[in-house]
Amino acid sequence: MQQTDWHDIEKHRFVREVAGALDRLLRQSHVQRIVIVAPPRTLADLRRSFSPAIEKRIVAEIAKDLTGFPIDDISQYLTA
Repeated sequence: MQQTDWHDIEKHRFVREVAGALDRLLRQSHVQRIVIVAPPRTLADLRRSFSPAIEKRIVAEIAKDLTGFPIDDISQYLTA
């Protein structure tokens, strides 16, 4: 029997929460375009969790882990 990977389970739960938060944001605002930035594996999980409303507003996806980057560096990376 395989041991439960609690860290992996938590990652999947987090991805579902992010997708749900984006859905709520879309219902409460007039967001027309979304850019998704996430590490490659997380991005793949997000794609499976997005509703059609989110999918149609995504204009770009960047498969990169920007965790820990200073905001100025993130801004420069996204505008490049």
